[in-house]
Amino acid sequence: MDHRQVVRVLAAARAVVGLALVIAPGAMGRRWLGDVAADRRVRVALRGLGARDLALAAGTLHALDQGTSVRPWAAMSAVGDASDAIGATLAWPTLGTRRVLLTVLTAGPAAVLGALAAPELD
Repeated sequence: MDHRQVVRVLAAARAVVGLALVIAPGAMGRRWLGDVAADRRVRVALRGLGARDLALAAGTLHALDQGTSVRPWAAMSAVGDASDAIGATLAWPTLGTRRVLLTVLTAGPAAVLGALAAPELD
């Protein structure tokens, strides 16, 4: 799989997660944050996170399809994934081991793959 394909798969997964967070922030958030995701204020933030992921996915996929530079989209997506992994790690006492590991084991590899692919893309 070449770097463009890796970034396309990551963007497609990001779009799915982003859409799910926008449509059902309480249900999606509960898996990540626990019962606090039922709070309307938390759902606002989760929808914002989902919109971030949708925007990054749309920009990445558009750049791939149009043959324009994908590097900044891949790099920004990697930063977003890294911030998710770091944020979850910092919240370990609140989130608990299972939720932190789930986040780190999904966002962490996505961040690494995106960061490795970005410099190889035009």
